[in-house]
Amino acid sequence: MSAKYYKEKHLQATRYKIENVIRQQDFLLRHRWKVIAAGIVFSFWAPTYGVGHSFSNKKSMLQKTEYSYLKLVMLYATIYMIFCILYHFSSRHQDKKKLKELKELEKRLEKEISELN
Repeated sequence: MSAKYYKEKHLQATRYKIENVIRQQDFLLRHRWKVIAAGIVFSFWAPTYGVGHSFSNKKSMLQKTEYSYLKLVMLYATIYMIFCILYHFSSRHQDKKKLKELKELEKRLEKEISELN
């Protein structure tokens, strides 16, 4: 097998990786209703969460603080949104960086294959 064959296979694999990165971009936007539903469940569940076994003296956040249940729900919803926003922008940055690297590799491989012809 020649070097050209391996370069073409590497180029094909790189193109598949590019397609895969493009297809998997914006996870939160594609699954927005699932993310919203998980946030609602988390926001209402988290203030009342405490360790479940009877030997534990740990209390839920609702029992520890003087905040009302509604204020704690709003606090947890805000925290959830902040984490979602941070995840969204960091994953978008990582995807752009990965896509840029793969496109540069694709161009380099195309150039090397054309030189071998």
